[in-house]
Amino acid sequence: MKRKVNLFPDWLIGILLTLIILGGLLIGWAPLQTLEYKTYDLRAKLRQQKASSPVVIVAIDDMSIANIGRWPWPRGYIAAMIDQLAGYGAKVIGVNILYTEPDLNSGLAELRAVRGEVEKLPNYQRNAQLANIYNALVQAEQRLDNDAMLSASIAAAKNVILPLYFDIGEQQTGNPDNNLPEYLKANSAAALLPSDMYIQARKATPPIPEFVSGALALGHLNLLADADGALRRDPLFIQYMGRVYPSFALHIVMKYLNYSVSDVRITDRINIGKVSIPQDRKQMMLISYNGKFGTFPYYSFFDVINSKVPPETFKDKIVLIGHTATGIATLEVTPVETNFPTIEVEANIIENILNRNFISRPEWALYAEIGIIVLFGGFLSFFIPRFKAGISAVIAAVLLLIWNGVAIYFFVVNGYWLVMLHPTLLLGLGYTIIMSKRYMVTEKKKELVETDSIETNKMLGLSFQGQGMLDLAFEKFRKCPADDEAVKELMYNLALDFERKRMFNKAAAVYEHILKAGNFKDIKERIKKLKVAGETMIFGGGVGATKKDATVLMEGSTTTPTLGRYEVQKELGRGAMGIVYLGKDPKINRMVAIKTIRFDEIEQSQLAETKKRFFREAEAAGTLSHPNIVTIYDAGEDYDVAYVAMELLEGKDLSDISSKENKLPLKEVLRMISSVADGLDYAHSKGVVHRDIKPANIMLIKSGEIKITDFGIARVMATSSTQTGLVLGTPSYMSPEQVLGKKVDGRSDLFSLGVVFFELLTGEKPFKGDSIATLMFNIANTPPLTLEEFYPDVPGCCVSIVGKMLAKDAETRYQRGREVVDDINLCMKELG
Repeated sequence: MKRKVNLFPDWLIGILLTLIILGGLLIGWAPLQTLEYKTYDLRAKLRQQKASSPVVIVAIDDMSIANIGRWPWPRGYIAAMIDQLAGYGAKVIGVNILYTEPDLNSGLAELRAVRGEVEKLPNYQRNAQLANIYNALVQAEQRLDNDAMLSASIAAAKNVILPLYFDIGEQQTGNPDNNLPEYLKANSAAALLPSDMYIQARKATPPIPEFVSGALALGHLNLLADADGALRRDPLFIQYMGRVYPSFALHIVMKYLNYSVSDVRITDRINIGKVSIPQDRKQMMLISYNGKFGTFPYYSFFDVINSKVPPETFKDKIVLIGHTATGIATLEVTPVETNFPTIEVEANIIENILNRNFISRPEWALYAEIGIIVLFGGFLSFFIPRFKAGISAVIAAVLLLIWNGVAIYFFVVNGYWLVMLHPTLLLGLGYTIIMSKRYMVTEKKKELVETDSIETNKMLGLSFQGQGMLDLAFEKFRKCPADDEAVKELMYNLALDFERKRMFNKAAAVYEHILKAGNFKDIKERIKKLKVAGETMIFGGGVGATKKDATVLMEGSTTTPTLGRYEVQKELGRGAMGIVYLGKDPKINRMVAIKTIRFDEIEQSQLAETKKRFFREAEAAGTLSHPNIVTIYDAGEDYDVAYVAMELLEGKDLSDISSKENKLPLKEVLRMISSVADGLDYAHSKGVVHRDIKPANIMLIKSGEIKITDFGIARVMATSSTQTGLVLGTPSYMSPEQVLGKKVDGRSDLFSLGVVFFELLTGEKPFKGDSIATLMFNIANTPPLTLEEFYPDVPGCCVSIVGKMLAKDAETRYQRGREVVDDINLCMKELG
């Protein structure tokens, strides 16, 4: 017998895996790098230690907001804080608040105007009464000029460092000496390294010149997260217009140590005097976090401004002023905490530099990692194939423990980042694959022996089943592989026999045994029914509920359920895309309609993108403000239930009045269509297309007004349904562009509105078909039915308008809703 050739011997598998992992390391393959970041974060948590540093944080926190007032505050408060900290002897004050525009104070402008009028009066200084008024105006102006107060405080303190911000992107061209303001030149240095060795900026956003003129220095606030969204690095320098600008934290350190930007030397490290900072090729420093939020000393702005904190707390310290208040503070995802305020990120960077508490990639790290990967690859290729699984597993575990222990030790103790994932993945995955291959080869040999036994158990099981000995039949069938479709069919029929004999629990046990090997026919639904039947011996009406019937309301519950911040009062109705509830916003005691959106028909791979698109569309629809469009207040997601909160309407949709029996007067129909067209014209002008205009999405409220509903929702659900092969609702109101899958714009909505117009006039739809496919074909290819066929006395102007709205070619259709409104107005005049 000819021996079968092994196409993938164990040594070849080991070599191939080694090359793949090694390649992933050298090119920085994103999936592996993302997983490596997770091991980095675990080590970063082990490295946390509360270190001593001169950094103190004055927090604009929730207590300060509650006592002083909502943000933004008058800038005089910041000025007063700077004066107070300077008086306390703070060495450097870092204000992490970017003021890019002058304070707009309407009262101050009025005072200046009045003062100007007084100055026009003759001899106003000699008139004692006028002079007193003039002096009072001048003093009031000084009290209200917050920018002047803040500028004076910054200049008086002489130790304030302010932030600036860069838009990251391709660098602008031009001569820095000609294009840059002097204050930017003074806070930067010439870029001595090639441009590709810096993060590039295309635009700078500094504070207003009045503040910069008195500031000690400027530093950029840009913090760049890694691909997984976590903040692990600080760009110490950013290049803009041929010059490099230090970060906010770095410039604070330089001024604290009495250095300037000109003292910085960049080689393989960033050197400032005796401080040597390790950086990567883009001049970015890894941040070593000392702990979770609150590791550094925090003092409430309100307490400090009211002198409740001892002055010696701030003497000779670096004082950072920034936000931590809810809804105001910028929060970052970090290795140690997911909601970490930016101001404490800056504090960590300052501490790292001052205490030389660095994390870095040493020069030898890559060579060590390549060596370990080659070693593990050799173990996979040449050792494991020659030894038993047990011995190989022990040695592999020891190797992994040694390498991971070394990597963790170097990271926690020395701050050296060595890659853990790649060698671990290579050894773990390689061992699993090789052992699985061995197991499958062994099992294949057993398979031939077991085949006869399986057939015997099948025949015995069928024999017992035929004799009514169902328990014995199940016992034999269980010895057969449940993933075999033929065995599943046998056991399914056995379970049906159990059901016929009202042995519900045993039938459920058979179905559950089948389910372990994968779904089969309707066993999930049958299990649900049988569990209820086993307890009650009857089938209740609530059995077999599907996801489509799911509701957030629980019968008999004593608590009010919520979606987001809204209290759900009751269910108002159900539709193809979800359920509508009556809700209440408890903050402002407003009743709203809450529409939940079903995503259960969408493939899991499409779910995240569909939800993102839904919230983008809801946001766009929420910007619409028109009398004929339902106002959207809010959109959100609560435990996988996406919802939209909108204006609560009292009325009914046009579905009930679009039939022959409930036809409306002609002028009322014209008024409704004109209102809808006006609303669509407004939405289209804002770049929002509805995509699902139909009677059910047009509301006639009690006041007689017309409202368009479901803006934005239709697009998301239609796109998702297309991806899953579903058709949402009837296509009777689709435009030819939608039917043919072409790109649609506002003219598609006008076609759909034309169908609604036709239906309101006649009680019939202009396109018909025996099936959805035929109907869609007729919409795309055949002319519509004529109005005269159903409405002999229809005015000619209505025929003209409907005909133009239902034009197949979008170019010959109405181009804007305003055109429809204008023609309807002319028609109304003709009708008198």
